[in-house]
Amino acid sequence: MGVKSWLFSKLLRKTRRSYNDGKFQTSLRRSLVYGKLFRNNISFMDLSARSALRLSKYELAAKKYRTADKYGLYLRDHNINHFNAEIRAGFIEEAYSVMSSGDGENFDSQMSEILKSLKKLNENERVETIQNIGSIHKIPKEIAELLPWKPKKIEVRKDSDQSYYMLTNELLEVDRYRREISRIKQSGAFRLMSHITESVRSPRKLIFLPFSFTKLALGIINQRTGKTNNSMPSQFPIGNLGVNRNCIVFFPTNGVGFGHFTRLLSLAKKIREKDKDIEIIFFTTMPTLHILAEEGFPAYHISGRYRYNDMPPNIWNSLCEEMLNMIFSLHRPKAFVFDGSYPYRGMLNAIKSRPTDMLKIWLRRGAIKENSKSIPVDSINHFHAIVRPGDSVDTDFGSELDHGTAVIQCNPIMLTESDKMAPKGDLRKRLGIPLDSTLCYIQLGAGNINDIDSELSWTIKAIEKYPEIYIVIGESMLGERLSSEYKRVRILRDYPNSRYFSDFDFAILAGGYNSFHEAIEASLPTICYPNMKTGRDDQLARAVVAEEAGCMVVLKNRTENKIQIAIERISEPEVRDMMKANFSILHRTNGSEQVADWILEQIN
Repeated sequence: MGVKSWLFSKLLRKTRRSYNDGKFQTSLRRSLVYGKLFRNNISFMDLSARSALRLSKYELAAKKYRTADKYGLYLRDHNINHFNAEIRAGFIEEAYSVMSSGDGENFDSQMSEILKSLKKLNENERVETIQNIGSIHKIPKEIAELLPWKPKKIEVRKDSDQSYYMLTNELLEVDRYRREISRIKQSGAFRLMSHITESVRSPRKLIFLPFSFTKLALGIINQRTGKTNNSMPSQFPIGNLGVNRNCIVFFPTNGVGFGHFTRLLSLAKKIREKDKDIEIIFFTTMPTLHILAEEGFPAYHISGRYRYNDMPPNIWNSLCEEMLNMIFSLHRPKAFVFDGSYPYRGMLNAIKSRPTDMLKIWLRRGAIKENSKSIPVDSINHFHAIVRPGDSVDTDFGSELDHGTAVIQCNPIMLTESDKMAPKGDLRKRLGIPLDSTLCYIQLGAGNINDIDSELSWTIKAIEKYPEIYIVIGESMLGERLSSEYKRVRILRDYPNSRYFSDFDFAILAGGYNSFHEAIEASLPTICYPNMKTGRDDQLARAVVAEEAGCMVVLKNRTENKIQIAIERISEPEVRDMMKANFSILHRTNGSEQVADWILEQIN
């Protein structure tokens, strides 16, 4: 033991001397090597983290601080240095978590850093990052204002004791109290305090309290992070379940775009075509309810949590649970279909209260990136089946099959089918575009037309060299309105824009699920700009399949020169004809037809 202590002291002095002399490369190398000899030693971990910071190796520094957090070690200037490592490495969500767990002393400066980093992201990346932050933390007003739809905040009464009120109705009070008591009993704080109380009452349990308390705390943490299943009792429904009606409730969430909404709208329309008497109800966080009204679907709306001022996640989830329970009680559906990346806890609680009388389906898109954020284990167990719409790449079903949940595969789900598109020439007449011109459709999901350094601006500039080509830019109904100074550019704010694909000669698109498969369905020659910074959607893998088939050009690392070369090639009619012919390799029937048949077979 004496030799080990002597060796440790000697190596630590050498490493510190290197650091103090400004030889950070040497101190980093030594601290990493010696840290392996003296595993999880706080001194070597601190020196390696600070050396990495000095050398601008921010990802390595962030990794060291996360390891320290994992083992409960507090390094020198831990919070400040950890935040700096995360934010400078580009890990905005992790930096926000570090800031939230701090003592608040550096809150203003750290918040300023986070806002600067968010503003540097494009619109898609910014929305996804803010939503990921909001799934764990409160979203402050400054961050919410960076969302493209500029949400109107719902202010709180100043004289109120509670920040938010739930629905009040005497007939439902008892059920509500029972659910609230159940939620309290499932909370980590209640379970830990109850365990301490029980141990104090029993001398035998008190002896083992340090061990049993640690075991319980770790179990709660694993349940919260999704590593183990939550086996707590079921929630309490509102009112009598009664006999199910011929009804299906759809719950699409709002992501960066319309992906979740579009898939469920396509499925709902197919089901209605096959069963004219079925009642279809939408419950959604999407603000575009007029689309559902045009289709004749009744809809209930709940604003996303980030639209409220500082609403805690548990309050929003309680509101979601209450509203869904009310809808289930009123409509008594035979099936519930959810489409979203992450299931809300309030939704899971609500469907858990209908254990056997309602078919529960989660529609999960494929092409999920490796090492993306994992889904909590107990989320999958709430559903009877997972429907995986097809994609151009193979789908991994491991997470679902590991939990014994049925997995239903189908072809890609599309809203607009080729035989239901608007007549050719319809859009050109509407937008005042010559019928003999070449028409290009652009929808990249982000970018400012008048920003000379944006990919969108580079693209328009390259096309402007060809006087016969006109441009239609697809404008998202969730974003700000665009304007253009270019004479041959038109803006289209409609839904779905794919209904006009027969009017276009070629397109320039991001690699999102819907736009990709709609372009394939329409045999529309395409230059694809895959978004490499999405949280879960592997757009590059999806697009490469079409490139290998010869019907798309994929630009992974875009530069002004590469964009010009790609547009020069696709501007040639012979090239477009060849690409168009190659689309037949990828054509498949609409998956919504298959899923609609399967659901109706299950509930009838």
